[in-house]
Amino acid sequence: MWCSTALIAWHRVSMEVRRIDPDDEAAFDAWYAVVRSTDLEHWPDLGGWTRREAHALVSPKDAAIEYFCLSAIDAAGQTVGIALCEVPRRDNRHSASVDVRVLSEQRRQGVGTAILAEAERLISAEKRSVLNAFFEVPTDMLEADVAGSFARRMGFVRSQTGNRRHLSLPIDDGRRVRLANEVAGASAGYRTFTFMAPWPEEYLADQCELNRRMSTDAPSGDKRHEEEVWDEARVEEMDEVLVASGMRKLVAVAQHLESNRLVAFSEVALPRDHPHEGWQWPTLVLREHRGHRLGLAVKLANLDALESTVPEVNLISTGNAQENAPMIAVNEMLGFEVVATGTFWQKPLGG
Repeated sequence: MWCSTALIAWHRVSMEVRRIDPDDEAAFDAWYAVVRSTDLEHWPDLGGWTRREAHALVSPKDAAIEYFCLSAIDAAGQTVGIALCEVPRRDNRHSASVDVRVLSEQRRQGVGTAILAEAERLISAEKRSVLNAFFEVPTDMLEADVAGSFARRMGFVRSQTGNRRHLSLPIDDGRRVRLANEVAGASAGYRTFTFMAPWPEEYLADQCELNRRMSTDAPSGDKRHEEEVWDEARVEEMDEVLVASGMRKLVAVAQHLESNRLVAFSEVALPRDHPHEGWQWPTLVLREHRGHRLGLAVKLANLDALESTVPEVNLISTGNAQENAPMIAVNEMLGFEVVATGTFWQKPLGG
């Protein structure tokens, strides 16, 4: 399974692009070292993606989404570039995604081109017709960005643009009171509460429905993105990866009192390996329940819960597609500020 290789000579670099086994510690350490190095270029003051988190993501077999790792290894045995490939197995079988990274001193020598060529070969063999990619650049580095020119040169076209935003905690008490009053005035007929994952079993059906709707209602960089299949097995897979990664997840939900159903949710991942940071994961309000400030309600509930139970968290990161005006408005009300621009790219495969 792990024997895919390509021997390539590009410009001044002779190398082998190889699919690695994440259980091969030395190979995975070298792969992750490139991930960490490239993360630090953009975000030197943040904890970033830890080895434990990366390994937890790529280890499961027969999961709803399979991840595999490619490494470009030069003649001296050094890993000079990597790719993370994401291949959905139970839905969206028309597409796959790739994240390509190259060490700064090895760029402009064909390493990224070689890695991408091998990723495309493997993904095309999976009968996928669309390849997605995402590049994010901090605001103060936009002028020096070369990711966009690389993507266009490789045949990708821009499909969506968005921004990363950061929120410093705690938020101002005056702002909190104003927003809480706004929520209270608009959300009659609903109640909001929080808990740490896993979700209570009694809400499994609602959890699956909210995640399914997240896949169709939220803006996607893949314009052909299909409805995702969410069931108990997929929820269990997600919970197992969370535990293996060493992360906790804080969840806020809004419940419609008349139907007793959960109709909005927001999740914040809390990495144990860098406990001062939180990562905003999905936030969604079902279309039929919008207009009651429920997006603001669930996000504000999570911030209140963080302050009371995990006060060491002082920064939340989130990302929004630029066309997602309602969620951007909620984030701006809370005080999030733009710190990076991200672009989704797409490339047709198979001619």
